[in-house]
Amino acid sequence: MAALQDYARLAIAMDANVLTQITSIEATWNSGQNRIDLLNEGLSGFTPGSGDVTIDVGYAVPIGGLEEDITGKLATGQYVTMQVFIGTKDYVGKGKILNTKIGQSTNEAVQGTFQWMGELKQLQ
Repeated sequence: MAALQDYARLAIAMDANVLTQITSIEATWNSGQNRIDLLNEGLSGFTPGSGDVTIDVGYAVPIGGLEEDITGKLATGQYVTMQVFIGTKDYVGKGKILNTKIGQSTNEAVQGTFQWMGELKQLQ
């Protein structure tokens, strides 16, 4: 008999405000490691570099407007603290919103996306 299993749901907070209109979240950790190749031998190792974390977020726009001033933070270049809750651990880092897009298709709700990039940190 198979055991029942509950799975984690991703949640996200921007500047300590938990976002409730989220439709998708994807976080990518980039180590920043740079490949070192030798002409005849090929891959010989790696050298450390500056890594980063990129978070892509999809959201719905309620009739009352955005729950966070995403475009304002992007336009002013404001630093934003993002927290992604992953099961019993979470990622917290400081960075900036790089881009955002808001649109609508026929008979669909207004949807948006934004991309944030910040500090490379491990889950805690």
